Amino acid sequence: MKKILFAFSVLLAIAACTNKPVAAVENNEESSEVAFEVAKNYFFKNDQVIPEYPKITTEEEFNKLFGMATTMGENGKPTAIDFTKQFVLAIVLPETDFATEINPVKVEEKGDSLLYTYDVKTGEKQSFSIQPVSIIILDKQYENKRVVLVNERETNYFPAIDRYLADSIGSQYAKGEHCVPIHSIVRVDERDVEDIKVWGDFWVFNYNQVGDTLKCVSGGSHPGLLHIRQTEKGFEVTAFDQVEDGSRYLPTAKKTMVSTNRLFGDKFDAFKTINSDEKNRERLRAEGLATYAKKNGLAVTLYQDYGWPAKKLED
Repeated sequence: MKKILFAFSVLLAIAACTNKPVAAVENNEESSEVAFEVAKNYFFKNDQVIPEYPKITTEEEFNKLFGMATTMGENGKPTAIDFTKQFVLAIVLPETDFATEINPVKVEEKGDSLLYTYDVKTGEKQSFSIQPVSIIILDKQYENKRVVLVNERETNYFPAIDRYLADSIGSQYAKGEHCVPIHSIVRVDERDVEDIKVWGDFWVFNYNQVGDTLKCVSGGSHPGLLHIRQTEKGFEVTAFDQVEDGSRYLPTAKKTMVSTNRLFGDKFDAFKTINSDEKNRERLRAEGLATYAKKNGLAVTLYQDYGWPAKKLED
């Protein structure tokens, strides 16, 4: 559903983080380690969309995404979380039939950021599927800091996605001073390094900076399936199966494209949920633009679509 957008209000989601992290923190700032507690005996609800950003600050938001997995024994109760004094960082990976563990390593305070380092270990193939989840609890005094995820295995191919979206798609729109690719990830399959599959709703926007405002020049939505290959020099996008326009949008989103790879298929409901959540998309868009502005040293505080009031970038 490509759309050239010169006036729009329903917009995107990013990353960062899926699985995509936000930008790196400046190296000249000192860091100090932050204490955290691992929350146990929670599961991710299968009717929810994997959160793109790990920070959860309210009990309502947490209960929407996670359920309690109480078991027998002294340590069978879920870890108590008091959202009046605490908040959590939650990492949820796509369903997999490989034994997978997410292990928190450390959290560091660095300037206005929290660097959360974690490790993902993948084991043997299983006869059943699991949804890997990791939740850590932190003191509320750190709640307003931006979160930077540090995990080399997961983040390496996202720069390749950004390059592809900017070079191959952003260049087709009316040019601006800044091209900002943003993606909302539906599912990822990393089992084959020769063909990493990333399903998502991919957006590309071109902006001009006018004073302290990023003004949108052009942009569009490109839902589909990216194929990525790991090489000696890094990662590269090898193909992009896009959902077709117009009357072909739903059939190609639900069914098979020209290649044998399915597009969204049984992931279509998850894609539809992401695509229809206007409020969350707009929030994540603001966060993504704030990250881009900080990473590139832009003195901007607002962003604006043609014909609409300017909005604040997220801190």
